[in-house]
Amino acid sequence: MHRKLLFPIALLFLPGLVACVHSGSASVQEEHFKPTATVQDIMLSLIDPSADAIWNSVSTTITKAGTEDKQPRTDQEWQEVRRHAITLIEGANLLLINGRQVAAKGVKSENPGIEEGPEEVQRLLDADRASYVKFAHALHDSGVQALAAIDAKNPADLVAVGGRIDEACEQCHQRYWYPNQNKSK
Repeated sequence: MHRKLLFPIALLFLPGLVACVHSGSASVQEEHFKPTATVQDIMLSLIDPSADAIWNSVSTTITKAGTEDKQPRTDQEWQEVRRHAITLIEGANLLLINGRQVAAKGVKSENPGIEEGPEEVQRLLDADRASYVKFAHALHDSGVQALAAIDAKNPADLVAVGGRIDEACEQCHQRYWYPNQNKSK
């Protein structure tokens, strides 16, 4: 008789136990990260070169001599673009590690008056982390879409996804790096 009651009682406590284990594992994982590179470092070293490689992998050039369509054609060329998509996807994840600084101490804006300085960007990110996470997830998700287009060897889809990658980048930049551009319009 007691065994019949034990199972329903255990089911009542199971969701709470799973929630405790899940939330605990996330915080334990966070403790293992030791961010060294800044957001700026990740952008310049991983995100920008990978996005450029994806954007430049498919193009059409029209000259007097004729039309040149550029796209990956061999397995090796598709694999190279795929490597860049993976780097973009995982770079977006790296942007989200808690404790990562926007830029190294002492770095100044290259375009004062047009873009915010690193200190202000850091303040904006810290004040609105939820939006920053959404922007990084949008970059990640557009990278996953690029990966699907690459795996399908579909240049047209890759071009379309390239626009979504650009949109993900620009939304974040407009919010944090040059928010005053929108205010002046």
